Amino acid sequence: MDPTNRTPDAARPGEGRTGTDSPGPRVPAASPASAAEDTGQSPAPVRVVRLVAGDYLLTVNPVDGSEIEPCPPGRMPPPARRHDPEARAERDRAAVPPPPAGAARSGAPLIGRGEVRERLGRLLSRGRSVRLTGPAGSGRTALLDVLAADCARLAPDGVVRLNGRHRTTPDLLHELYAAVHHAPLHRPDRAGLPAAVREIGAVVVLDDLEFGGAALDELLDATPECAFLFAARPDVPAPSADAHVEEVVLDGLDRTECLELLETAVDRPLTDEEADWAADLWVESDGLPLRFVQAGALLRRLDGAASDADAADGERPFSIPEDGVPGGGAPGEGAPAGRREPLPRGPPPPRRSPPGSATPPARPCGSPSPSAARSRTRPNCPRSSGTSTPTPPWANCSTTG
Repeated sequence: MDPTNRTPDAARPGEGRTGTDSPGPRVPAASPASAAEDTGQSPAPVRVVRLVAGDYLLTVNPVDGSEIEPCPPGRMPPPARRHDPEARAERDRAAVPPPPAGAARSGAPLIGRGEVRERLGRLLSRGRSVRLTGPAGSGRTALLDVLAADCARLAPDGVVRLNGRHRTTPDLLHELYAAVHHAPLHRPDRAGLPAAVREIGAVVVLDDLEFGGAALDELLDATPECAFLFAARPDVPAPSADAHVEEVVLDGLDRTECLELLETAVDRPLTDEEADWAADLWVESDGLPLRFVQAGALLRRLDGAASDADAADGERPFSIPEDGVPGGGAPGEGAPAGRREPLPRGPPPPRRSPPGSATPPARPCGSPSPSAARSRTRPNCPRSSGTSTPTPPWANCSTTG
């Protein structure tokens, strides 16, 4: 049968062909609802959303098409109300992603960041905005998580967590408005957005900031009652000279702190071989905490493989190895018994970022050793001589920084 000249019996429903010689009038295709009625099945639900954006009513209909029209007076949304503390706590719990498989145990202390944590807390309590810069793997996000918990009761609207990846200033202002207010299906327009966010008083923790200069000035000027804690890579443009943003540089950890971090990750003392390996890793990695979190995961995997090898050999539970030392090592060492794979030597290959990741991989090993200072602060110049830094009314300006 010719597929281009089908017989009436082979014609598809809705094509409207009455024969192969003279095509008849085309019958319109049936809608999903009528097709479901013909087959005796319940129609699939179609979600139609009506969103008020400024003075317009936007109707999103995946079946009949979307349309935009001036919002009728009766469809204007009521004034938005702010979230209470209970609603903010529920919002924060819903925003926390589940931990990945094999992640380190929760509640691990933040090692080597006590001084910078205290300084950032003092600055935020005074209503100052801070930009935290550091290379990938320096622990910016981990420090932001701890500071967000420290500042939970500092401002009237609490702490707002935002992400600046591929976000512009209007995008972040809209997200700030939606995080603080309960305004379902309402989006302020560009003219009304500054007035909607001007009265928000919150500590805004913004990770992966990707802009500076005039765009950052616009964000700060639109939210005078907020204190911002930005986290950015060193190559992100700096704030303008009159932005009133403190600059804090996050460097790598020193050798003792890196060894402590590795011992915390494996939850046991290090052997002499592992301590020497960690010292070499500290020099090669510039003291980046991410490298030692990854090293802890490697040691845990090696420990598990050694335990599996012991179980496969069928050794008695209380047997004594040939060297006469129970536990597979010198007394006091924490390495498990069994055959251990050799520790990797030399710089590991550079780690590639997953597609769509905002943070580039940690720098390849082989850089110079870390500097002695773990954090350096540099306040930007004031707007003009004789003017003081503006602070929100909730800030505790009596705190010395």
